[in-house]
Amino acid sequence: MKYLFFLVWLLAALPASAHRLICGGVVAPGLAYPNAAGHWAGLEITLCQRFATQLNERASFTPVLQDSDTPPATKQRAAIFLPAQDIPKGYVTGPVIANDEQAIMVPAGSSIHDIAGLAHAEICVEPGSPEDFHLMDFFAVHKIPLHEFVFQEPSEMHDAYVAGRCDAITARRSLLVGLRANEMGARRHDVILPYDLGDNPIRVATPAGHAHWAARVAVIIEETQHAS
Repeated sequence: MKYLFFLVWLLAALPASAHRLICGGVVAPGLAYPNAAGHWAGLEITLCQRFATQLNERASFTPVLQDSDTPPATKQRAAIFLPAQDIPKGYVTGPVIANDEQAIMVPAGSSIHDIAGLAHAEICVEPGSPEDFHLMDFFAVHKIPLHEFVFQEPSEMHDAYVAGRCDAITARRSLLVGLRANEMGARRHDVILPYDLGDNPIRVATPAGHAHWAARVAVIIEETQHAS
């Protein structure tokens, strides 16, 4: 899975054009994820293809596994799929396309398999973040003690988890998928537990100053949602 953070996947089977539509988005099953053959599929890919078809252009898709992967604001037409709080300056936020639920991941071979096991776990989390509040609510509802291992910077939190300094980590599901992939396959057997801790809507965003393009994108999303 190491190709996840190197890859810029060119969408084939689209008409040739001097222009290129730039797409980017979170990586998660159902949104944008490669199969065993390395072919990407998911809602973000489908929408990017439909946007490009409308423009009679080719398109490229950049997996956004961390902030630095987000395509910079551009004067040409583009579309990115991110949580609202992660959409950078230069983009205008549009409709919700999906929900990227918060989850908990544990290392491969961990003895934690269910909620009961989490009662004895130190969990890496960013203090004061929406994920922190969702985590506290989740543990309160299930009446189990919570032991947090807090970090101010997400990168430090990820490093601590990889180094084995905490028993589990909580974040958006797409970020956990990205963390597994970013370790050059070394963490591919880590387990994302089947619990939904909170909602995190994924929205489309388009470059500022392209109101007509933003409106076309919104219409295509609405049509796709009605057809599903």
